[in-house]
Amino acid sequence: MRFSLHSSSTVLSSQFPLPSYSSSSCCSCSCYLRVVLLGGKLSGKSSVINTVCGENIINTYSRTGQCRKYQTTVNGKEITLVDTPGWWKHSLLKETAECLKQELVHSVTLCPPGPHALLLVIELDMPFTEKHRKSMEEHLQLLGGGVWAYTMILFTRKSYLRYRNIEEHIENEGEALQWLIQKCEGRYHVFENENQNNDTQVTELLEKIQGVRAQNSGGCFQIDQNILETAEGKREIAVEKSASRQRKAKKQRKLNKNELRIALLGWVMAGKSSAANTILNTDEFVTGRRTMKCKGASGEVSGRKVTVLDTPSWWKFLPSHCTPEWVKSEILQEVTKSPELPHAILLVIPGDTSFKERQRKIIVENMEMFGENVWRHIIVLFTWSDALGDMPIERHIESEGKALQWVVNKCGNRYHTFDNMNKRNRSQVTELLEKIEEMVERNSSFQFSTEIETEVYDADEDSDKEIDSKTDLCGDETSLKDLVRLLDQEWNRRDDEFLKKLEKIWRENIPTEILIRKGNQSMDDGPYLKKQ
Repeated sequence: MRFSLHSSSTVLSSQFPLPSYSSSSCCSCSCYLRVVLLGGKLSGKSSVINTVCGENIINTYSRTGQCRKYQTTVNGKEITLVDTPGWWKHSLLKETAECLKQELVHSVTLCPPGPHALLLVIELDMPFTEKHRKSMEEHLQLLGGGVWAYTMILFTRKSYLRYRNIEEHIENEGEALQWLIQKCEGRYHVFENENQNNDTQVTELLEKIQGVRAQNSGGCFQIDQNILETAEGKREIAVEKSASRQRKAKKQRKLNKNELRIALLGWVMAGKSSAANTILNTDEFVTGRRTMKCKGASGEVSGRKVTVLDTPSWWKFLPSHCTPEWVKSEILQEVTKSPELPHAILLVIPGDTSFKERQRKIIVENMEMFGENVWRHIIVLFTWSDALGDMPIERHIESEGKALQWVVNKCGNRYHTFDNMNKRNRSQVTELLEKIEEMVERNSSFQFSTEIETEVYDADEDSDKEIDSKTDLCGDETSLKDLVRLLDQEWNRRDDEFLKKLEKIWRENIPTEILIRKGNQSMDDGPYLKKQ
């Protein structure tokens, strides 16, 4: 028998009073269920909602950037399902963007007075490691300690098991997954999103969710009001400020047909080479391995000649004096010594990962080689915009705090977003060229200078502790020289090993079918290079 379904999606405004409920306000009526789905990126949360609803009400080819509530009726039972943004499965909580953390807390407010169950979605065709377990534990801690009593694991991609049962898979995966199941008191279910006609798996899932509700005496999860008020307060401020920043950035731009010269700078794994390919709509720039030398290429974009210069990268976590000298020399030589200086420098920063005071300080140190004047000619280019889904980049900027805001403001509030996975979206390139043209008209051409301006900067109170880069990171001068030499040797010698590690990280976070569907894509446009 097919379910009777009535599906609708609702986008709730961020401007609403914080809910305040007592535990007794959770009605014991079993004719409806409220569920929040949590998990890593591409784990299948949106597909689960489609399967429960019996139709594709969510476009699973785009990322979930903001929480969404969906309602349906299954066999006379009203079901509320809340979809949430995912986190990088191998990343610790501190590496997740603040706006995504705020959305995870916000999710439980979309089904008042609270969810009867939280489904922790895990795909079966990916190894579950200790890194993944730690990441899940930390991200669920955002909701407080009582969340585990309402949490159940939902395994997706059941077909991966083939002839094995789920218990054999759990046994083979080892302690990390077994710990998680014990934390959820043995509650789990297996799902196959590719088979929406399988009514039985949905019926069994709802029965198990009803069981979670019964184990909690018919109650629902109630987030601590202090946690909620703090997170929602930050979220509402970020939403308000992001709208203001967005209005400020939207100005009429005049586009002429002169040649534009663009240089890309940033840390390892920021996505510079992929961005260069996106701008020129080409595969001229090699992705998937480090950039050893500056490389330039030209092409016609929107009826004009555009020249793009890709450059070697600095490290995300180490100060500028730990950047190999050949990297600095190569960048300085190509960017400033060419007969024609670039009209614009794109400072490439991944758009869905954390940005702390350490990253701000490292960027400032690395940009000092160009002099203070360079900031008048920089546009921040946020890559991986697809990972934010429909969340505006301004939310990310305002949520991350003073460090990222300082960088954007230092660049005159000039910023842009790129989805390097979709080079066919030429409107994102056209808009970037318009922003560059506007900047050139306002600030004239880039003039190289060694002048350094001292500026007082007030960091966030809760930002990373200031690091004395000469002592805490690199030790004494002898240790510093040894470290720089080691980094330089590793950069030049371990290319194959680097790629293997990179591919392993990538494949741990991107399902096989996604890799096949998207084809030969860049390995350079990941969020960052984790220290191994």
